[in-house]
Amino acid sequence: MKRLILLVLTMVGVLVFVAGCTEDKVVKAVGEVPAVPTGVSSITGDRQVEIDWRGNNDRDVTDGYGVYRYTHTVDGVDQYELLGTVLASAGVIYEGDDVRWYSYVDRDVTNGITYYYAVNAYNRYGESELSRIDAMDTPRPEGNAVLRDFHTYPSNAGFDFSRARIVRYDAGDADVFFEYDPDLEAFFLFAGNNEVDIQDYGYTNDLTSVGWGDPGGGEGWSAVGWLELIEHHSYIIWTADDHYATIRIEATNDDPNQLSINIRWAYQTDDGNPELKRGLITRPQHDANYGKRKG
Repeated sequence: MKRLILLVLTMVGVLVFVAGCTEDKVVKAVGEVPAVPTGVSSITGDRQVEIDWRGNNDRDVTDGYGVYRYTHTVDGVDQYELLGTVLASAGVIYEGDDVRWYSYVDRDVTNGITYYYAVNAYNRYGESELSRIDAMDTPRPEGNAVLRDFHTYPSNAGFDFSRARIVRYDAGDADVFFEYDPDLEAFFLFAGNNEVDIQDYGYTNDLTSVGWGDPGGGEGWSAVGWLELIEHHSYIIWTADDHYATIRIEATNDDPNQLSINIRWAYQTDDGNPELKRGLITRPQHDANYGKRKG
């Protein structure tokens, strides 16, 4: 009889222990919805926008992320469409960083139109709220061109961003043109006319390093209308008809038979929009000899 009572008590203890573990697991599962993603940003492209964000540091609670784009507003409530999802396992950890980073490319876009993006996180228990709508972008065309010194090759020295074509340096539609000075052994960029403004953005790794047409908030524009060109520097152009463009100097060639520069360019077709990855209210001041490097 004592052995029977002991056996029954032992079985009850096992059941209580199992029930306790089961209850603990249920409680732990509730509330495991992931946190809202942070660090959402975008990179402007030609007929595409790349959305980037910081991964959640939640010990593998997040299964994946959803990327959303604003569509319209109904009764004061913004509506978003799901563009796609990215698995948490697809994150990338860069050297020197301990955070996973994610990206998604939206190719269903039109150049010159502004888009707004948000990201959320999900798992089997639910999904987070959308991130703050900090990522907005206006895709724009881009391309390559080879320009020449206007003294030697006047017909191939100017560039018209609106039509993405090389023009004469003194053509009415030339936004900028280029010069090589053999005495200084240097190339120069000139504003095409007195209503064009130019700025040296500095060294860049590639064209996407320049995300905004007025990075200095009104400062840094050339008062003289010309700038020395340096390889791997990017330059911002504010055209006469209120468009923003940028060029990156990929290479220069001072061979007398060439006197050329290879540029990578981007042009914002949406007028007044400085998105290249706040337009100025007034133009910067120009010197009396604006656009004249000599004399």
